[in-house]
Amino acid sequence: MWAKALAWRGALAVGVFALITLWLAFEGKLGFYIHPRYNIFTIVMAALGLALVALALWDRGSAPHNHRTRARSVVSGETVSFAFVAVVLGAALVLPPATLSAATADNRSSGTRASEAVAVDSSEIAVGFENLTVRDWASILVQTDDPAFYRGKTVSVIGTVRDGGSPNVFLLTRFVVTCCAVDAQPVSIPVYWENWESRVSPEDWIALEGGFVPFDESVVPGRLAVVPTGVSPEEVPREPYLF
Repeated sequence: MWAKALAWRGALAVGVFALITLWLAFEGKLGFYIHPRYNIFTIVMAALGLALVALALWDRGSAPHNHRTRARSVVSGETVSFAFVAVVLGAALVLPPATLSAATADNRSSGTRASEAVAVDSSEIAVGFENLTVRDWASILVQTDDPAFYRGKTVSVIGTVRDGGSPNVFLLTRFVVTCCAVDAQPVSIPVYWENWESRVSPEDWIALEGGFVPFDESVVPGRLAVVPTGVSPEEVPREPYLF
């Protein structure tokens, strides 16, 4: 029995991962891990993987069995690889799907200003500023810190709360994904909200409305921060990452 389990450890891994992938697709949570443009490809590959595992199981008795005694080192190596596969599969089955955390954002930040992002031409952004995302605003902040540009423009965004290193400033953060969660990079905009830790907590998803206000550099690095006119709890979006 143990020998059979060792022999089929690869097929077991493929089958379980394929089932998990199809379950995530059914639950609408593939977006927690990959760019939506890869959803169809991933679902098709998972279904194909399940079909191949089923075919291999059906054909398992057709191949001749080799009953020769294997070296202890080979058996030991197979046992270790089986244990590794079992641990990975167990984690995948037990741990619930989750988005990347604020700790991940801290680890992946480059150490430059939190609002730094890949700059885009602000003239190409839609006129309706209230429809811009955290990524859009972070990109604009890279291009200009002129308070006059932001005067009268409404900020209406959702994101997660991240500690800004001040009792009065936190960073509203989203992850930008090119391919999958492995390459996700955080983008943030500073929010000035006195004693924010008594109102929200790191990792909270919130919807925020307000406008940019200039501050002294000693108060807000980069001089500009959103002062909220409204903050409310928000559910994790169906697609938590920006693309």
